[in-house]
Amino acid sequence: MPQPSPAFPYGQPPPQQYPPAPYQQPTSPTVGQQRQYPGQGHVPHQQQPSQAFAVKCGPMIRYQSLDLHNGHWIGSVLVVSKPEAYGQPAPVLTWSDGRAGPQMVAAQPIDTFNQSVFWRFALVIPQDMQATKKITYSINGGPSYWFFVAGRAESFRWMFYSCNGFSSATDSGANPLWNDAMAKHTEHPYHVMIGGGDQLYCDSLLEENEMKEWLKGSFLEREKAPCTPKWTSAIENYYFNRYCTWFSQGTYGQALAAIPTINMWDDHDTIDGYGSYPDPIQKSPVLTTIGAVSHRFYLLFQQHTTPALVPQHGFFSAGVGENILTSLGPSTTILALDARSERTKHVVCSDQTYDLAFSKMYQEIPQGTRHLLVQLGVPIAYPRLVFAENLMGSVGSILGNIASAKGVVNKLNGEPELLDDLNDHWTAKAHKAERNKFITRLQGFANDRKIRVTFISGDVHCAGVGRFTAKIAPAEKDPQLMYQVISSAIVNEPPPEGVIKLLHFQDKVHILEGRVKTYEDMYPMFTQDVDGKPLQMDKLMRRRNYSQGQYNHHTGAMEVLIFVENIRGGPEHTPGADKGTKPYTIHVPRLEA
Repeated sequence: MPQPSPAFPYGQPPPQQYPPAPYQQPTSPTVGQQRQYPGQGHVPHQQQPSQAFAVKCGPMIRYQSLDLHNGHWIGSVLVVSKPEAYGQPAPVLTWSDGRAGPQMVAAQPIDTFNQSVFWRFALVIPQDMQATKKITYSINGGPSYWFFVAGRAESFRWMFYSCNGFSSATDSGANPLWNDAMAKHTEHPYHVMIGGGDQLYCDSLLEENEMKEWLKGSFLEREKAPCTPKWTSAIENYYFNRYCTWFSQGTYGQALAAIPTINMWDDHDTIDGYGSYPDPIQKSPVLTTIGAVSHRFYLLFQQHTTPALVPQHGFFSAGVGENILTSLGPSTTILALDARSERTKHVVCSDQTYDLAFSKMYQEIPQGTRHLLVQLGVPIAYPRLVFAENLMGSVGSILGNIASAKGVVNKLNGEPELLDDLNDHWTAKAHKAERNKFITRLQGFANDRKIRVTFISGDVHCAGVGRFTAKIAPAEKDPQLMYQVISSAIVNEPPPEGVIKLLHFQDKVHILEGRVKTYEDMYPMFTQDVDGKPLQMDKLMRRRNYSQGQYNHHTGAMEVLIFVENIRGGPEHTPGADKGTKPYTIHVPRLEA
């Protein structure tokens, strides 16, 4: 079986699969040769720091990978310059760990839009042998920022969030839980924050005048209408401005500059339900343009890359989409599957993507890894709503023709508003076989490599924990035991109480005939509310939340906490607005050989 390079244990796809990139991927040095990385080393005189540099958005830090052989943290910082800075020399980032002299890194321009330039700084930072260290950085001598790099012997302390925006006019404040998260980061730093999808909400695109012109047509006219240059320009301007605004403001903007990110997108990063619509509208010229434009800016703002540069920046692909497999230290690895780029009403990911992911997991996850986090936008374990799917599917055409029902149908194709959400779920009829096959393959992987698998997901605007188990005792001997941590939303509103009641009513034990007979249920996590009062509906928490996790080096377990928003005393920016959070703990046991 081929082995990966020790310097790059997570490897990259063959370069001939992709367009050529402007610079070469770093390679392992020969004995006695000093290791070189793109963007590192000497900064030409004309690129020395200058105060005159106008930033429109950023800085934003992305974590890419670890060079486990040489002990290097690899990542990037992105800034977007204002048009008035167009034509200026490349900005310079200066970083220091407080010990060696300051290191200077010149930016690379990776794209432009309306004379705003996307500047990427490639960072390669030596790790300490044991302890976390603080890295201070500035751009062109401007404000100082800092983040934290784990020691070589440490597993990352991670924070997970999703649904970081509002899908309706309701706005209860975007900052409270980010304030709480940053307070915890100040007390005990996070090494990485994982964005589980919907890092911003772009549903308001349909309120743009140009999109209203498109929506005026009949459903058939929308499917056939070409995307005019005017509409394309409006779509591009929308996504660029939306990102620049949302990624710069409030506490979230501060977090992007202070905590390295691992991001994976979901539907609202494009538009609600994208990928789960029927083919005629999903493949229409306008929706195809929306998908392509949103993908471009997703790669730039969230991944600090472009399609041509993807192979160099820590992704793998079977041809469509960008998936991530990367180390979170010596004991933990994360797989973030792109469950949106290949999605149709009938497919979440292609067989080729699964095959490539499992090949890489078997070949490239280092020995000694004890936990695998599998990040999926939508929970893979969640109460079934098949009856609602059947109902909405059968009445959709009727609703679309009833004028009084226009408020409950989707603007794009006239189907019931919630049908695209139901189609998104792994438990939808169209995805059930794919889901079960994926779970069974993960069970086999866990058994073969003795690595505990845990899912982390968002999307559903509530907190919860799903569970797969073969009921083998002790739990440390059960490779089928997989927890589904559901953490959503950090900003968006919780669903109505009636929805949570319905989900509790529908929850029951399901049996999966996988590697061995496996039982699936929702774990009774929330026996008490944040105020200490007992809860009858104890499996899903209808409050905003985020989560954190860290490997316990003494027990081999993964300790996960879901921080749930306390009852607030008033709207944002009023006395009593921020009441903090209450933690609920999940103990994910190690898997013994």
